Amino acid sequence: MHIVFFDARVWRYVISAISKVIEEGVFVIDPDEGFRFRAMDPSHVVMVDLRFPRDSFEEFDVTEKVNIGVNLEDIAKILRRARKEDKLKLGYESGKLIVAFSGRGYREFRLPSLDITAEQLPEPQLEFKASVRVMSDTYRDMIKDIELIGDVLRFKASQDEFVVQSSGELGEAEIVFTRESGSLLEVEVEGEQTASYTLEYFSDLSGAARVADAINIRFSTDMPALIEHELPQGAKFSFLIAPRVE
Repeated sequence: MHIVFFDARVWRYVISAISKVIEEGVFVIDPDEGFRFRAMDPSHVVMVDLRFPRDSFEEFDVTEKVNIGVNLEDIAKILRRARKEDKLKLGYESGKLIVAFSGRGYREFRLPSLDITAEQLPEPQLEFKASVRVMSDTYRDMIKDIELIGDVLRFKASQDEFVVQSSGELGEAEIVFTRESGSLLEVEVEGEQTASYTLEYFSDLSGAARVADAINIRFSTDMPALIEHELPQGAKFSFLIAPRVE
């Protein structure tokens, strides 16, 4: 197995974010479908799903399906060494995952594969009544603003706007996205939808937004939310988070 992605920093930020909520998991590399990582956090509040289609790679030499058990923090530590101009090369040989950077020189790391089995997590069968699309930098600013006030964020969506709120000992915060301001790229809502979620997971995973073009937020009243990051080359990182129902 040998695959090459044009920008190692994309993997750096996404894997670093995932490692904050998931300790171990299995990289699945399929000759037809490309790369996939899916896992659920120990508390079963959030499920992450990372996909790089076959066509997103500059090189994709995979003849059979490969499952590689990994410690996410160990991978994240290596990926933090990625430089701006580095390409990422992944390989698998003699039971070891090869992580290499090719740019100004060549740097290679080998980690033993862990003896763990990929979780068999089914595709979520949810119908979302609110779908919102915002720019990734706007999304990251929203998370930082909410962090100043509380530990729970509330989504409210209507035909004309998307509102994020929180409250705590310091007071209250409200961020309003509208079409007119340009902060809201797209919105489709049935009626008015409201739901609350634990902010900590959004904060931990927000680093992935640094390399996303846009963020899609899908939810329904008092139901799970799906946060999808549009990554380069048709790749996607998403997480499904359970609601806080009071």
